[in-house]
Amino acid sequence: MTIAASIKIAQHAHQRLIELVQRYLAGDALKLLARLTLAGVFWRSLLTKVQTVGVFPYTEMINDFAVQRAYLRLPEFPLSLKASTLALFETEYALPLLPTEVAAWMATLAEFSLPILLVLGVMTRLSALALLGMTVVIQIFVYPDAWWSTHALWVVMTVFVAGFGPGRLSVDHWAGRYFAR
Repeated sequence: MTIAASIKIAQHAHQRLIELVQRYLAGDALKLLARLTLAGVFWRSLLTKVQTVGVFPYTEMINDFAVQRAYLRLPEFPLSLKASTLALFETEYALPLLPTEVAAWMATLAEFSLPILLVLGVMTRLSALALLGMTVVIQIFVYPDAWWSTHALWVVMTVFVAGFGPGRLSVDHWAGRYFAR
């Protein structure tokens, strides 16, 4: 086989790979992945703020000690803030103009409801914009040095979801099709 033929085969394989990525990843799958990733970031933050319950428990041995773990952690209902959450909002997360408890509950309720809406694809653009607003507040008032390490990624995801919408794998899409009749 000649070098020119090898290059031609490589070019064809490269073009085919690009077509596959565009067909399966650049559209609805990428939009779903962005929604799930963004939701996961804020959901995990919620789980640090509220009391949780473990689902699918298991025991792990660490240095000959049995440690109880769970494959899945969910918020305990009714939602109740951990004492450490209020302490963080009093000290490290101190926001101007908002009382500590109000700010803590606003963040907690947003981190509870907005990820659920994103996963389902309900009011997706509005939910992403709300998380963008939260990210800007966190960047400016809480962790101004975290732009490149964290917040830039959140901003890109929120702008992508808000700008391109939820895709066809969402309640928004199916509701729009139903009501467009």
